[in-house]
Amino acid sequence: MTKTIELRVYGMTCNDCMEHVSSGLKNANGVNNASVSLKDGMALVKATDPEDFIKLDVFKGQYRAQVRSVKND
Repeated sequence: MTKTIELRVYGMTCNDCMEHVSSGLKNANGVNNASVSLKDGMALVKATDPEDFIKLDVFKGQYRAQVRSVKND
């Protein structure tokens, strides 16, 4: 089952940061799609196994994320 996860991402200060976070999320196992907003400091992720991807260090220690919501699609 696919879920949509809304994340608050801390530590993004520029477009390169946003691209790094986006790339990390999109390359994580189980992630089907991800969109990141620098302005809002948020990311929306569609994933098949969110518990697995949330445990991974997709931000490589440079950013911190907090799950805001998880919805079934």
